[in-house]
Amino acid sequence: MKHYSIEIKEQILKEIEEVGNITLVCKKHGIKRTTVMNWIHKTKNKSKISEQKIARELNRKIKDQELEIAVLKSLLKKTFPLWNNEKPLS
Repeated sequence: MKHYSIEIKEQILKEIEEVGNITLVCKKHGIKRTTVMNWIHKTKNKSKISEQKIARELNRKIKDQELEIAVLKSLLKKTFPLWNNEKPLS
């Protein structure tokens, strides 16, 4: 799989916009049409993809913190009987 620089991608996408023919530009540069279509999709949905990535990261952090809270509560209940609504040890 060949990797193209951001500059090349931008240049080809600009050329497609100017020419108005994806297939023609792809043939000229020897790039598969599906590759360029993926670039177009990612460009159009860049903010949406970014938001989804941020949402996944935040959800992961929330789950980690929920687990941490559960562990800390469990430790508190074992350490301090009042956390279990019990009478304190005298």
